[in-house]
Amino acid sequence: MAKFSRRRVIGGAGSAILVSGAGVANAAPNTTSTLTADVCIVGAGFAGLSAALRLKQAGASVVVLEARSQVGGRSWTVNMKDGGWVDWGGQWVGSSQERFYALIKEMGCETYPSPNFGKTLQRSIYDINQYYRIDEDADEAFPGSEILKGIYRRLDAIADTVDVNAPWAHTDGKLLDSITFAEWLRQNVQHEGARQFAATEVGSVPSASPEEISVLHLAWLIKACHGIGELFGDAQADRVIGGTQRVARRVAEKLKDEIKVNQPVRRIEWTDKSALVQSDDITVAARRVIVCVPPSLAGAIEYSPSLPVNRTQVMQRWPQGLVIKVSMVYSAPFWRDDGLNGTSYDHVSVMGETADSSNPETYSKAGILTGFVYTDNARKVAPLPAEERKRLLLSEVAKRFGPKALEPVNYHESNWTEAQWTRGCFTGFLTPGATTLFGSAVRDPIGSIHWAGTETSTNWPSFIDGAIRSGERESEAIRRAG
Repeated sequence: MAKFSRRRVIGGAGSAILVSGAGVANAAPNTTSTLTADVCIVGAGFAGLSAALRLKQAGASVVVLEARSQVGGRSWTVNMKDGGWVDWGGQWVGSSQERFYALIKEMGCETYPSPNFGKTLQRSIYDINQYYRIDEDADEAFPGSEILKGIYRRLDAIADTVDVNAPWAHTDGKLLDSITFAEWLRQNVQHEGARQFAATEVGSVPSASPEEISVLHLAWLIKACHGIGELFGDAQADRVIGGTQRVARRVAEKLKDEIKVNQPVRRIEWTDKSALVQSDDITVAARRVIVCVPPSLAGAIEYSPSLPVNRTQVMQRWPQGLVIKVSMVYSAPFWRDDGLNGTSYDHVSVMGETADSSNPETYSKAGILTGFVYTDNARKVAPLPAEERKRLLLSEVAKRFGPKALEPVNYHESNWTEAQWTRGCFTGFLTPGATTLFGSAVRDPIGSIHWAGTETSTNWPSFIDGAIRSGERESEAIRRAG
């Protein structure tokens, strides 16, 4: 493996971080200073951490500037008093997400199977007052299942025609990019309940309303995530012992001297051969830069000289999704006593989905339900007073799992749209027309600037695995360039 030059542009010294037991990375006091590195990385989520780790292992000097006071990006794990944990951010790993599995193992962490003790509740598309109890391993058919499967087959068929590396090159790309998912559903699905269910379920991946996303971009996302069956199946197969942020913290421990927290990047001056990256307190002189923050945030950085038109405009058409993640902790997973596994799908209620996120009993006996409020419903309830919203959401959960759901011992809502350095979740999505208008600008490096983040991955975008792959992709590109 090629080694990087240790040559410095300007002399400087670094400060260290400590990762506390609670998972917050606390910065040593920063003073205005100039640091040097082969590569400066903007953002300490999984993309930035993975890029920094691989570059350091290849002999490069790196500095990571992170706006938050902690590492992990959209991964946020909170410890419970009984020794368990709750993931307020990303929480799953599964299917062919080999890079996340590999990093989990490399960091000395372990996984466990996602809890699945009982049957799934699914609201009927025919009678909205009825929930079906479904054994997902055995029940191939239930009322309405053939309609839904037909929708998914058609979407998979479109996705199969998309080149994940160049979706803009699709023969019918401009047409597919001009049709919204909402219009496609109106044209192809006669049953209103089925349309609503598919809009909620499939739209949950980018956390976009069907009116906001084109068929082409949605098909690309489905193809890059290996099909609808994987997206809503094995992609959620496992959880991480101690939570996903534990993995990020352990990567950060290997990069202590290189990570500077509480340092939002404000400006990047760049040429083909070097860059100056400026936060409020630190200037980093580097040969290369990898910007690993969501595209909408990357667009808020000042660039000198200005970026090319296509890059500037594509960032303006790359909003973050909208979802409120609700964590409800109970003294025990009471839904299992009723033969239920905690999973529910509901295309009518505000809370569109729930899942059992409990820890193995050897760590905690608490029951943890995770709920998701997607897009239009999130917009509807976000303005409500917090207590009113909580009552509404818990009442919906109680309709599915009984009155015990009304009394969690702990309740927390994660609305990443309100987080200054995230502005949305699960991922960013391109608006209709943007895929074919701007093409490869989504990933093309510009001078000394490279772009990473789960949104840019062609394999498992919107997942932690995609973020890791994107960081490793750009670190390898820089390594090869020498």
